[in-house]
Amino acid sequence: MGSVENRLYDQEIHKIIIPEEVRQNGKATNEIIAEGISFLHRDGIVVLENAIDTAHLDTLNALLSKEALEIAQDPDHHFNFGKETRNMDQAPPPRKDLMFKDVWCNPFAAAILAGVLGPRPVVHYANGNTALKATGRQPVHSDCEFKHPNFLFAMVVNVNLVDTSSENGATEFWLGSHHCSTSAEHAGDATVEEMFEIKKEHIETRRKHSPPIQTTTKKGSLIIRDLRLWHAGMPNKTDDPRVMLAFVVEPAWYQGKGLVKLPKSVKELVESWDDELQFAADWVDEVDHKKIRSTDTSFDTDNIQLNKYREELLYRPAYIPATF
Repeated sequence: MGSVENRLYDQEIHKIIIPEEVRQNGKATNEIIAEGISFLHRDGIVVLENAIDTAHLDTLNALLSKEALEIAQDPDHHFNFGKETRNMDQAPPPRKDLMFKDVWCNPFAAAILAGVLGPRPVVHYANGNTALKATGRQPVHSDCEFKHPNFLFAMVVNVNLVDTSSENGATEFWLGSHHCSTSAEHAGDATVEEMFEIKKEHIETRRKHSPPIQTTTKKGSLIIRDLRLWHAGMPNKTDDPRVMLAFVVEPAWYQGKGLVKLPKSVKELVESWDDELQFAADWVDEVDHKKIRSTDTSFDTDNIQLNKYREELLYRPAYIPATF
């Protein structure tokens, strides 16, 4: 096992392999749920392998990787942290024939999320990001640009459509950073994107004992992570777009503000998933998924009591040492 000090420098993202018969059955066992919840609390992140039918991912990738090159030519399209990162918004198509349940409402992710967020948690965001060939990287940040509470209030489910590695831009993660991530660690508010960034002095302090890692994931895997976890998009060195879908899930009691724009044609399908995941939807006649922007959403709360005590809930209590 080695010493505690050595383990800090040899971090790995915990991976849970879903047995094929369990994946086919579509029901998470208590063992899978317990393991997922435990490592989410400890590390702020966990990977579920063999959680999704790879044929579904191949179908989506054939469409989205082609569309990525088209979207990148749109001068108004949003690139995360500047166009030099070549990391851009790219949402999945909300079409009934392409809204695979194991992607949009994965039963194993849903069971683990219910364990940490409470029953029937709510999806407030359905988008994604695509890494095109680049040399630039994102700054270290968390996805909380607002004065967020100092407790678990949102989880992200990431679905890569292909195998990922450092070659094609696997995300950099800072394990355990959710334990120390408060509004005080963020860089400032000169621009919206700067509000996401973590101050350099905090990054370097944490790097001394808990440096970041890039993890490899196999096609068919999904990642669950705490919204507060520090991370950064890394350069894709290949010619093929690396598409990663992203769903943000919050507790029902949190009363999140974000709405997922969905066409009325999929309402019956989406509502059939309500016992596992609810969707906070803005139901419209048509949706052009190529025009969906991450800047159009918020992960903040409309809960009256949480807003009443917002300032008290922002930071670590004085009786918890502010160490990294």
